[in-house]
Amino acid sequence: MILKKELRKPILALFFLSLGGWLFHFRIHPISHNPSFFIPFVLGLVNVIITPLLFNQKKTVIIAYLINGWGVIIGAISMAHFSFSALPNPLTFANIIFKTTLADIIILVPKFFIGQMILLYFYPTGLGRMFTPGWWVRHFFYITIVYSLGHFLWR
Repeated sequence: MILKKELRKPILALFFLSLGGWLFHFRIHPISHNPSFFIPFVLGLVNVIITPLLFNQKKTVIIAYLINGWGVIIGAISMAHFSFSALPNPLTFANIIFKTTLADIIILVPKFFIGQMILLYFYPTGLGRMFTPGWWVRHFFYITIVYSLGHFLWR
């Protein structure tokens, strides 16, 4: 059996979320238009194929959890940057909802929670101070600051 019975549904949910996001991203940013789109293409394949398999074993679940969590953080920051660089005009509530990447970010966020569910299956009491929601929020802000400084200082 490839997937443990207890983890089959969360891992399949993670797989299908990753697959849908990867196909959606590939449709919007085909490699034939820009060679730099090759990096998200390969990272998407990692999230679709390798990460779900790593989530299935206790000895590799932390690696999968980190790949999954960092993918969510970097994806959300990158998509938010894309939206901020091309804000819709006029800036109304409807335009923010329908003409930015807010919906894409909202679709990405459940991957984090599914990964948390799988990690808690293997480590029911958690891992101490590591990988708590506060730990992820803190790192989200750290990466946002570094990304923003890089954007503003190296234009």
